[in-house]
Amino acid sequence: MTRTQRATLTPAPCRAVAASVPRTDLRRKQLGIRALALFVALAAAAMVAATASGQAVKYDVLDVEPLIDDNLATVQREARAYATTRDLSGFSQTKLAVVQRYFQQYVPAKITQPDATHQINDVMGHVRAVMDSAVRSQTPGAGSVMRWLYAGLKPVALGNYQPAARINAIQFIAGLSRPPAQRGGVPKPYSFVLTDLKTIYDDVNNPDGVRAAALKGIERYVRYSPSNDPTLQGVKDSLTQSMVQLLESDPPTGRDELAHAFLQRYAVSILTQMSTDATYGKQFVSISTNEDKPNLIALHSAAAIARLPGKMPEGEVETQEVLKQWSKRVLAAYQDELARLAKLEKSTGTPTIRQPAAPETFLKETKDPNEKTPLAPGMRGESMMGMDEMYDMDMEMDMGTGMEMEMDMEGMMEMSMMGMGMRTMAAKPQPAEIVASRKKLNYILQQVLLGVTGEGKVVEDVESIQATGGLMASTPADALDATKQWLTSLFDVTNQLNDTTLDTRRKYVTALQEQVATLEALAEGKAVQQRAAIDAPVFRFGNPLDPVGEAEAPADGEPAPAAPPAAAVPADMDALLN
Repeated sequence: MTRTQRATLTPAPCRAVAASVPRTDLRRKQLGIRALALFVALAAAAMVAATASGQAVKYDVLDVEPLIDDNLATVQREARAYATTRDLSGFSQTKLAVVQRYFQQYVPAKITQPDATHQINDVMGHVRAVMDSAVRSQTPGAGSVMRWLYAGLKPVALGNYQPAARINAIQFIAGLSRPPAQRGGVPKPYSFVLTDLKTIYDDVNNPDGVRAAALKGIERYVRYSPSNDPTLQGVKDSLTQSMVQLLESDPPTGRDELAHAFLQRYAVSILTQMSTDATYGKQFVSISTNEDKPNLIALHSAAAIARLPGKMPEGEVETQEVLKQWSKRVLAAYQDELARLAKLEKSTGTPTIRQPAAPETFLKETKDPNEKTPLAPGMRGESMMGMDEMYDMDMEMDMGTGMEMEMDMEGMMEMSMMGMGMRTMAAKPQPAEIVASRKKLNYILQQVLLGVTGEGKVVEDVESIQATGGLMASTPADALDATKQWLTSLFDVTNQLNDTTLDTRRKYVTALQEQVATLEALAEGKAVQQRAAIDAPVFRFGNPLDPVGEAEAPADGEPAPAAPPAAAVPADMDALLN
């Protein structure tokens, strides 16, 4: 083992290094990168606190082998060749020794260098890619590469090294697992992963970022391991106690509230996955209804209720009170979005200053304003809009964004053909700020719906919901009708939010304001009358606006009313339809 030396670090030159962990799911990859950034930020905060208190932060540093460092590109090529080839007979003992030193000594030593934190991503990214490729292909050298890396990185993960190095080493160890038995299956983590990571997390002297990385790895192990896993069963009691303690704790001194909530999310997930019943349901409800808890943990706890095995005892929580609190949380999110969009309106609402037209444009020939513009072929008929009307309808000015008036000729043509049986006008693309706002609010609505029904989606008929999980599964029979009425109102809010015709910021803000009125009523526990549909489909059997269509059915024994005489079909329309 190489010797170690002491190095004093100041927080100023340290950089947050994000390690990219290859995953098939882009969402998980993005979340992993964000989590790593948070871990390093937590560790940096601890370093700042230690420095502010007058204590110099000292970490060990491993010696880097100069021969490999000076010929890194060549050595990395040989390392990749060894890991991916299926015939190792061409590798001499000298080459093999260099490859082993690269994986087991150079990589761990390089990431501990205080002046090389900006290179950690490249160094770890290379060995991850090489090892993942070897394990996936099950090459002869895959096992050796994994053993060498684990032997070199474990001391870094457990030792007194800079947090960025420890976090990367921990995340590497957390990802060690056997490949899935079949395509599309889940990996099976090695048992030593849980043992190593729990040791790191249980040590309260470790920096917050290091413990957070270990906690994330523990959650991954629990998620991918069966409930009867021997290693998991051996630490289940102590792990459960640690997670409950984390869940019930307040942020310690120096830890941001959101960072603490982020760690508590892992505790909720671990407790959910280790549970055999809905014991923690009441605790999750309590967290989700606590107005002092940020959405980061409150919404996660609400959705976790649906993932608990079984259901909570009937009447254990007051369903209507829970729904009121969740409505308040959704309402607050809507109000925050309206406030954010209002600020955006002010910052971008300055009208564009137009330059005067060039003098030569006044000399161009102009058309007689009284001259009629001929209609294009196929655009005649009394059912068609006039050109002037189309122009007025298609000219829009978005005052909120200061954009100039713009005429969409293609949209005009499609609108003019709606009365002729041709395709309807496609919805315009929504601006980026509307898309981002919808995604944020949709996520909040989805988490709440998960907590209520066990399914984060809107259904056509509330009566068809067969709730086997979530809050609805434990709701007493006498409160089910009120719960279903609440769901109907929230479904209506969700549908309005995702209306694709809200293609300007003004329309979108107006729609949000209407939804806020509904949410305010729900937050007060009031029933909301479902908004009547005002936009009927273009093509539909019968007229949805005809009051006859809503008349009550005749009573038994009474003759049905005579149908009104059919209206005469104009000749030109008859020819078009037939």
